[in-house]
Amino acid sequence: MRDWFVERREVTEVVHQRSGLRVQAPVCERGHAVRWEVPGGLEQVWTEVAGGPLPSGALPADVLAPARELLEPEPSPPNDTGLQEVVRRLVDTAQAAGAAHLDVLLREVDQRTLVANASGLVADRRHHALLEVKVFGATAGGTAELWRCAAYPDGARMRAALPELEALVLQLVRQLQECTPAVPCPTGALPVVFPPGAASACFFHEVCGHPLEGDVVARGGSYLARRLGQRVAEPFVSVTDDPTDGRGALGYAWDDEGQAARPVPLLHAGVVGTPLLDLRSAKTLGLAPNGHGRRVSFKHPALPRMAHTRVEPHLGDLEGLMAGIPHGLLVRHLTPRHMNLLSGDFSFYIVEAQEIREGRPGRMVSPGILSGNGLEALAAIDAVGADFQNLFATRGCRKLDHGPLPVSFGQPAVRFQRLQLQPTGTSS
Repeated sequence: MRDWFVERREVTEVVHQRSGLRVQAPVCERGHAVRWEVPGGLEQVWTEVAGGPLPSGALPADVLAPARELLEPEPSPPNDTGLQEVVRRLVDTAQAAGAAHLDVLLREVDQRTLVANASGLVADRRHHALLEVKVFGATAGGTAELWRCAAYPDGARMRAALPELEALVLQLVRQLQECTPAVPCPTGALPVVFPPGAASACFFHEVCGHPLEGDVVARGGSYLARRLGQRVAEPFVSVTDDPTDGRGALGYAWDDEGQAARPVPLLHAGVVGTPLLDLRSAKTLGLAPNGHGRRVSFKHPALPRMAHTRVEPHLGDLEGLMAGIPHGLLVRHLTPRHMNLLSGDFSFYIVEAQEIREGRPGRMVSPGILSGNGLEALAAIDAVGADFQNLFATRGCRKLDHGPLPVSFGQPAVRFQRLQLQPTGTSS
């Protein structure tokens, strides 16, 4: 039996940069792919549908009719959900508050898929609107910037949330005004706190998620796979990847192989849990697939990949987790620098952080590097709050040469007893 995958994706973007406002007309990609087993793996052939109806013999008879229904409508006209007005209002808000500039990326995606295989036909629709803002402020030392993003089920609901988004932009402008100029990033091992819903949550995506993707586990390339069923953190530390928990934005009900999406415990009560599986890695490992076979598009085969990776809430809040720390770092935004899946050694660029002085956040710090080992870092988590929030990654997650996929993170406040810090530019 051959597996068929049919996809239609429309993308609209509104961008504001220093050069002004740019509106991209909807881009519509339509196509289908077929794959089959061969000795040692799978083969796939894809076909783009540029226009016109599908030929009668393009797909099996039982797939052709629903595929035509999915593919044949013409691209939508430029949407009128008020996305340009959202961008203009946010730019006006930032300028009125004294920001030097505001960059905005607003992207709306409407994706429809159809999977046909031995289990039957499964159709899914994923629609979301993503917003990224970057506020620039003038300081005595030059220009500082802060970045945030958010996601909504569609552009209309983003427009309805405009008052909240304006408040977010105002908060960022004030933070730049009150917490700059930055002080140097500290050097050495210090207590580190991640606030709820911050981009520091990519730490768990890299340190827990990628090492437990099924293809990595199957080839023996994961430091966590060697510890399946073993305790590596305190009992209040649990990390889950749950595609069904998109909070109305990035979730999906079925993966790109027609398997039902379900939550997978990467760490459960401090114990290493279950790999993220597509059909192929599940078969290799002798396990049941768990809805994590994801494609970048019909042009790519499915791979086991993350969707929504969250740290489960426990007790307390950010203020309580910072109390009693005489000197530490509140890290809001990390980006990956290096992750060795086999050893667990990692390093991240610190993009945004504030000093913690006597239990309270203080000045922003200059760019730095956070480094360590996954097992040691997970064991160093000594508190997890209950103040859970989500964050959506507008740039997505890349794997191999397959390009980015939409992903999201969620976490409450998380405290590490010690992590290694150093300013950017020093030897690591």
